Amino acid sequence: MVKAKKKFGQNFLIDLSVVNNIIKSIAPKPKDKILEIGPGMGALTFEILKFTDSIDVIEIDEDMINFLGKRNQDKKIKLIKKNVLDIQDIFFSEYTKIVGNLPYYISSEILIKITKNPNEKTSYYFMLQKEVADRISSPEGNSNFGRISAFLQYFFKIDLLFDVGPESFDPAPKIRSSIVKLKPLKRSNLKVFSHDAYELLLRQSFKQKRKKIKNNLKNILTLDDFSSCNINPELRPECLSVEDYISIENYIFQKKIPLN
Repeated sequence: MVKAKKKFGQNFLIDLSVVNNIIKSIAPKPKDKILEIGPGMGALTFEILKFTDSIDVIEIDEDMINFLGKRNQDKKIKLIKKNVLDIQDIFFSEYTKIVGNLPYYISSEILIKITKNPNEKTSYYFMLQKEVADRISSPEGNSNFGRISAFLQYFFKIDLLFDVGPESFDPAPKIRSSIVKLKPLKRSNLKVFSHDAYELLLRQSFKQKRKKIKNNLKNILTLDDFSSCNINPELRPECLSVEDYISIENYIFQKKIPLN
């Protein structure tokens, strides 16, 4: 019997009703090119294969690779034994759907990684810690809205689909989980000049979340600069919209203002 390993943050999904709800959300089709991150023992993998011709999976655990290999009689599963964070960013752009029960300890890193080479035709369906799911899907003005919210919402429309309780896993985690859908956005008008500069701007802006935006950016922007950007400097960082942050990044880029 294969056991979950703490070092990989493994919690195996065992609730068939949850699996069925995820499948309905994904709506896999025969011609879909699907990638699964962290398949574990294949609870989702084999259900997806009822609707598609094949599936690629990324798995770091040798025991999981061996387990899936023994059940892969018809060779419909392409097994990729790697750490997902070590895979080249462009690799992900060839898939129409990417799914996964992401290890909670590296979920934010994975989410940031998929922004590096986005494909407008790719949809993402991830199981995340509920706290993370609430944060990345939160609108501006909400206390949950933070740096990673503003960063990911630049790239994706993020929908919180449904929650999953600890009892749906083995071993049961101490927290609740949520299924989210991320769909790439087409930003034709207001766009950042540099993704790296945008990320750095957000780090500076949310450095001390309870402070006003003018204080967090006091070494970067003057009050006149805020006025030029049409931004109220008295607001806290969570009260600015993604579009506000794009405007600030554009202004900084065009004025050649250093961000450090």
